[in-house]
Amino acid sequence: MPYHRMLYRVAYRLTGNVQEAEDLLQDTYMRLWQKREQITGEALTEAYLVIVMKNLHRDKMRLKSIDTSADLTERIEPPDDTRPDENTEREDEAFIMKDLIDHLPPRERKIITMYLLEEQSYEEIETTTGLKQGNIRQIVMRTRQKLKEQFNKLAKTWMN
Repeated sequence: MPYHRMLYRVAYRLTGNVQEAEDLLQDTYMRLWQKREQITGEALTEAYLVIVMKNLHRDKMRLKSIDTSADLTERIEPPDDTRPDENTEREDEAFIMKDLIDHLPPRERKIITMYLLEEQSYEEIETTTGLKQGNIRQIVMRTRQKLKEQFNKLAKTWMN
């Protein structure tokens, strides 16, 4: 394809990750293949291809945020024997933690989400990301520490 290199660069800029960029590029090609009967030759311009890719990426990110918030909602449901104010505190803490995770660099965010929210093993994360398990353990440990420090910093701010 004449636009392959350009599309890959756009995908990489959108995702910030080689594997996700390749997946996005493949998804773009699949979308174009599925719509091949409806797309005329004149429509296959550089701009059209980039728009298709950006729309796919936006849809994927939207689905991820919906899935993540659903996971957090399920996880923060307290046992029935807790007080309502404890429930509210736990929900607030979960939303704050989700916001902190959302502001992590893309690689850290992906790995910590896979480990904590999706409860994937180091082996599964290695398969998905291509990183070695030792690197994954280190990223998880450092990211958890970073989140804990940021959360505690926010908690101190609230107390003052």
